[in-house]
Amino acid sequence: MTIQFADIARATAADGEISAPHLLALRQLEWDAGRIGRNEAREILALNRTLSRPSGEWTDFFVETLSAHLLDSSDPHDRCSEEAARWLTGALDALGGLATMAELELLVRIIERTERVPETLRCYALAAIETAVLTGTGPTRVGGRRGAPRITGAECRLVRRILFADQGQVHAGPPAEEFLSRIDGATRGGDNSPEWRALLDAPGGVSPSTSC
Repeated sequence: MTIQFADIARATAADGEISAPHLLALRQLEWDAGRIGRNEAREILALNRTLSRPSGEWTDFFVETLSAHLLDSSDPHDRCSEEAARWLTGALDALGGLATMAELELLVRIIERTERVPETLRCYALAAIETAVLTGTGPTRVGGRRGAPRITGAECRLVRRILFADQGQVHAGPPAEEFLSRIDGATRGGDNSPEWRALLDAPGGVSPSTSC
């Protein structure tokens, strides 16, 4: 990462948020430099963790920049390699695990854009949602409190994006059925969103071969 980029990153993180001018400067540096490398990607992941008040504009920058870095667009269909998936999950683990909505949105966006996504990446995203459902804490539960397991409408929509492609086509594969079964059993009788039953009853179902 250039010294200029690092200086902007430190300045914008100083008060827990990124101002519009600083974000514009980050965008200009990122595009002027061309595709970022692993060091830059790691710095952007770390910067995201310093923000107490991340804006929608920051999340857009974060997801756009890192997905462009991790996806191979030379093929007609974007592809996420096993190596890229391992690097991303390893980098998140080094920061303590998936912890923010920007990080979860990054994983979901990669899953949506790829024709074939490494199952390790899908399992990693589903595990973060499952933890939130069971414990009440995690990226989908801002200021979360422990209580009876339940799944929210926002979590249902994220699960749908992870497991299904457009128009309800099955996009899941291995982990889907066992994941859905675990969540259904754990939250039965809980204050679930009505979207949960609709998700379970989605046309086409899922056909797993292994589990996360």
